[in-house]
Amino acid sequence: MGFLSGMAIGGGLTVGASSGWAPDDDRWYTSDLPVMSRAGRAVSPEGAMRVSAVYQCVTLRAQLFASLPFNIYKRDPVSKHRRVDENHPLSDLLKYQPNKWQTAWDFWCFMHICVGLHGNAYAEIVPGPRGFADRLEPLNAAVTTVEMLSDGTLRYDTADLMGRRKKLLQDEVFHIRGKHTIGFMGISPIRYARETIGLALAAEEHGARTFSNGARPSGIVEVAKTMSDPVFERFRADWRNAYNGLHGAGATPILEEGAKFTPITMNSVDTQFIESREFQIEEICRWYDTPPVLLHHHTKTSSWGTGVEAIMLAFNRNNFEPLIVGTEQAVRRDLILIPRLYEPKFDTENLTKGDSKAQADYLSRLVLNGVITRNEARLFLGYDPLTGLDEPLVPTNTATSDNLPGNGGDQPKKAMSSDGPVADNSEILE
Repeated sequence: MGFLSGMAIGGGLTVGASSGWAPDDDRWYTSDLPVMSRAGRAVSPEGAMRVSAVYQCVTLRAQLFASLPFNIYKRDPVSKHRRVDENHPLSDLLKYQPNKWQTAWDFWCFMHICVGLHGNAYAEIVPGPRGFADRLEPLNAAVTTVEMLSDGTLRYDTADLMGRRKKLLQDEVFHIRGKHTIGFMGISPIRYARETIGLALAAEEHGARTFSNGARPSGIVEVAKTMSDPVFERFRADWRNAYNGLHGAGATPILEEGAKFTPITMNSVDTQFIESREFQIEEICRWYDTPPVLLHHHTKTSSWGTGVEAIMLAFNRNNFEPLIVGTEQAVRRDLILIPRLYEPKFDTENLTKGDSKAQADYLSRLVLNGVITRNEARLFLGYDPLTGLDEPLVPTNTATSDNLPGNGGDQPKKAMSSDGPVADNSEILE
């Protein structure tokens, strides 16, 4: 099966003998079958992606995550300082190319789209020349079930993207769970937001049907006498062909034998159709904990300047940061063999960058206070290092503890002459 059709089955099919599925159809095994909402629309992960707010919430988080730089850090056991270890086998795997057909961006985007739709993302750990984790091959989250064995480890009944089913043990699977977790599996946001998404689908279909009928509701045709069945069918067919749909919008009806047409008017303010659609966007954003302004929904929200900057900072801190931490800990659990020595880290610096003026002020303060070197600031901005800029600057208006009064800082310094130490610097000048 294709990936999307394997992830979720659309079209409102029901489970049962009348489903028409073949005995080996993957839909018998998936836990993400479409569920009928009270709005009368079947909701599945694939169907939910047809709602623009769901699509944007899911893909926004996935693409932001995929754009984060990734590094493996090695921690010194004595000093506890850490440095980037480019030679670690996982560095190339997770930073550039996890398998033969995906870049790192493709892989992380795919995994977090699965998290946004199913609450879980899985990849098979394939051994090879680079060690026990030579490749990470994505698995179909829609058809994956998990069970706990008697020894406390997990076993996965799953399938790859080609539909080939397999059973894998815990040390063969890289598993990312979503923000909400019960037991050893994440919870599908689509399943919990079923009614909200179902209502959005119903409202969208209602709007489409309204416009397909010429952007106006139907009316009542009154005739003076009873029509025979053939005449009635001919009249109804002629009316639909001539006046229904956008091609018939605004056309003037011509009626026979004293028939009268009385339209049923609709007041869009009374029905609050547009308002209900806007509210559904806000509800879906609430389910995904995503600010509406990031979905280009600017109602009741400032779309300029510091207002959006504060919203972005809150989004990164309250929504995105937990997602990053959860993924880092999943890498540490499933892929790092010596977690006390090596640490995976996604760099979020790009998410909190200000404008060019704010960046210049920020880097200037770090350089002048000796926190970073001038070459480190150049590398941050994407410039090549220059000779002589690798030493940190020492602020002239600060002093270390050994130069403070009472610690010898108020005593004249001993200087050296050709005959040995002298009392102070004044003796050398004399």
